[in-house]
Amino acid sequence: MKIVKDKKGVNIKEFDVLKIYHYTAALRRKKCYMYKWVQIKNGELYAVHLSSNNNDGFFLWPQADQDTRIYPSVEIVQSNS
Repeated sequence: MKIVKDKKGVNIKEFDVLKIYHYTAALRRKKCYMYKWVQIKNGELYAVHLSSNNNDGFFLWPQADQDTRIYPSVEIVQSNS
């Protein structure tokens, strides 16, 4: 399994809840976020929507910086450990 870290450098683990930057609203320039929880899928970290019953989501490691493994737009808001 590839290690992925949030913007503070903390390792992301299974069952962590993540706050991920989504977009900035045009009218009031407010930042909007989406919240995902982490599963292990095919041996890799996979982010899934909190209220989703299906497996719609994405793998975390392709979006992370390939040298540092830091995903700069992600923050862990609840950790399992």
